[in-house]
Amino acid sequence: MSAVERFKELAAEPRFKGWPVVGQPMLTGKIPFFGQLLEYDLETGNGVEHYASIIRHFGWSVVLGITQDLNVVTIAQWKPGVNCASWELPPGGIGKIAPDATPEEILAKTQEVYLRETGYGGGKWSYLGHIMIETGKYRGAGPDDHGLPAHMFLASRLELRAEARKPNPNEIMETLVFPLNQLPEVVRSGEFVEASALPCALLAMEKLGILNYAV
Repeated sequence: MSAVERFKELAAEPRFKGWPVVGQPMLTGKIPFFGQLLEYDLETGNGVEHYASIIRHFGWSVVLGITQDLNVVTIAQWKPGVNCASWELPPGGIGKIAPDATPEEILAKTQEVYLRETGYGGGKWSYLGHIMIETGKYRGAGPDDHGLPAHMFLASRLELRAEARKPNPNEIMETLVFPLNQLPEVVRSGEFVEASALPCALLAMEKLGILNYAV
């Protein structure tokens, strides 16, 4: 049995459906720039335990964007959560989307925000899948969603079509563009470690045929 088959077998077991909710979950305080708290009790192996999760009000996408002249578009941004420069892939938050948004709707919204954030558009876009970020006591766009999916794309042959959005007064960020042949070095540097940017870059490198495996 392969590792993938074994994981699917484990995931199908009743115990991995989670602990049952006790009583009625309650929406409580709003959190600026994030969403709202959902508080609830779970009947766990330790008895009834109280949990608080964040309901996000926006979707999330990251794009490994490659321009027509073979440059990669990234951003350096300071965020309170890490309190240092974070090396990321745009666009990040793509605004409020429905939990059941179609792939076409997610792509269209991602392209719209990417153009606004970077000034680049057009090109060829490929969906690389998604990863679940903030999976501990965090939830998605609604009370019934668990985890926040970060949708990952590879966009090639991008054209500069507009001026990039200027940072808001409360943002510290700068666009960082570098040649595609430096991407492996960037990934190996240990600096490019934002939770959704790194797997997106690795999957894009695999698709482009520039990811080398060492055994």
